[in-house]
Amino acid sequence: MVLLSFYRYLYPLHFEDYNMPLRKFLHHIYPIDIITVAYITITSVYIVLGAAVLDNFVSHLIIRLVFLGAIGILIFLNYSVNNASLHFLRSFYPLALLSYFYPETDYLNNVIFPNFDPAVSNLEITIFGGHPSVWFSHYMPWKWFNDLMNLSYFSFYIFIFGLCYWIYRNARQHFQETMFIICMSFYMYYILFILFPVAGPQFYLSPPDNLLPDAYFFRDLVKFVHEFGEGPTAAFPSSHVGVMVLMIYLAYKYAPKLLKWFVLGGILLIMSTVYIKAHYVIDVIGGFLSIPTMYWVSKHTYQTLTQGINNEANTLTLYQKLLSLIKRIRIKTLKK
Repeated sequence: MVLLSFYRYLYPLHFEDYNMPLRKFLHHIYPIDIITVAYITITSVYIVLGAAVLDNFVSHLIIRLVFLGAIGILIFLNYSVNNASLHFLRSFYPLALLSYFYPETDYLNNVIFPNFDPAVSNLEITIFGGHPSVWFSHYMPWKWFNDLMNLSYFSFYIFIFGLCYWIYRNARQHFQETMFIICMSFYMYYILFILFPVAGPQFYLSPPDNLLPDAYFFRDLVKFVHEFGEGPTAAFPSSHVGVMVLMIYLAYKYAPKLLKWFVLGGILLIMSTVYIKAHYVIDVIGGFLSIPTMYWVSKHTYQTLTQGINNEANTLTLYQKLLSLIKRIRIKTLKK
């Protein structure tokens, strides 16, 4: 009865009625919503295909359904309720999801292949004659420098939110593009981490080579963060390097007042990825080499989705297909 009532509510509506709820909903979908749902869908299929070797895969699928439902509710509420806090949550929710998707790559990254650390480590030794990450911390063991490197590594998350928030407040017309490029780059990196698993020297090397000198405060802070969100994953290519350089470029384009801080922070962050042994130098090089591809794919995908969403004919076609589907289901249900 509930379904029939729902169908009877939708059936009298005509395609030309511009104020239909479904059509309003479609007009309030952002490109970032589409690519986030796409990532959730792709990894859900991957989880199903790898269910035989994954523990508790059902819970991961349920969490994804919760995410999809929450995204749909946020979109609906955002155009139904005029509330600044709700709009802020609607705009920044993808950054919160990244904090779940990143450590999850450790759960998914060995479905097909084991870790490639032996190959990456041997390549590093072949090129450099050893591990620069080990030499770096050995020859610069000072506590203050150790803390500086750990603070620089941790600042990555501050820079991400800081850039997005500054553009949200001061250059709102560029916010959706900025958020999209950052998040889609992360999604592409995460897929690479899943398909090409590399743990990094902090997990692959044995003591004392994977240990760091004593520090003051920030080393403990990074350790604390690692305990909750870090695992033997996500080393190659370095998303820290790739996304940080992308943010420097976005700051240059849309937030020039922040550029000097991003350049300084970026230099220190790149150094820190090797110093704290989160990455091989090969990972850093891979991060630099990946930047043009990440930016080009993200930028062109954003433009394609934006043109599609803003095109009234495309939106109407999608709307008509959805409404026609509802109509066919209603007819079949009434016949039964």
